Amino acid sequence: MVLIFVSGASAQVSRRNDKVATLSPDDAAQRWAQFSQSRPMADYCMKFTLTHIPRKAVEVVFNGEIFGAQIGVNSYMRIRIWKADEVNNAVDYILLDSPVSCKVWRAEADKFIEVPKKDWSKPMCKGLIYSPFDFLTPFKSWKSSYDGAGRIGQAVHYFILTPEKNADNRVSDISKVRVALTREFNSPAQIETFDASGELAKTMSLGSVRKVDGLWIMLEADMRDDISRDKDKLRFTAAKLRANIPAEVFDTAIPVAVPQIPLLESL
Repeated sequence: MVLIFVSGASAQVSRRNDKVATLSPDDAAQRWAQFSQSRPMADYCMKFTLTHIPRKAVEVVFNGEIFGAQIGVNSYMRIRIWKADEVNNAVDYILLDSPVSCKVWRAEADKFIEVPKKDWSKPMCKGLIYSPFDFLTPFKSWKSSYDGAGRIGQAVHYFILTPEKNADNRVSDISKVRVALTREFNSPAQIETFDASGELAKTMSLGSVRKVDGLWIMLEADMRDDISRDKDKLRFTAAKLRANIPAEVFDTAIPVAVPQIPLLESL
């Protein structure tokens, strides 16, 4: 969820050069709790493009659509991705974020099959870097520790997230995640993912944002593979916020069907 919705004031980033003061333990705990417990304010449907930019090869463009809804205490996402002009070969995922656990399903033939946690960090589609883990962000429920203040073009506070060995949302090949929250608006400016050996594997960087129907959303974000130096550029192209998404869109027990797209506003 943090990859889509951002704080309401994020479009007005401060560029002051003042020193970024570190937070007290209580303030740091409060700041992380406020962020990690946040949820989307409304149902939504969005279209996007994902451009894979290899360091030494030709760019490949993917298209996609994403549906989201809050049903009770559970947050759901439905994500479909396909190579440009190959919509009939789309991959189709359903993601669940609940206070109890997170789950991922992928469409296989005409039904949804649960994806084991060890595969959450694998690319959602061949030729991409983005994974279900990047959209689901299960690390929000991991053990957090404050890692100090700094700047990434703006003032930020860093938090390290580590899973317990037996944590329900632990992914075996991810040892920790480092999140940079903006000082002014407590929105993620950067998310770094470290592999099982503790080496930096991927870096997500927030790009531009835009206000749609009274809510601020991410317009662009880059995901870099820090080993290959390849990059995915995600850009949302159309959206409908405060939508009314039927619950069956996220029902993994019924046969797979392409969800109906509501009327969207171009971004």
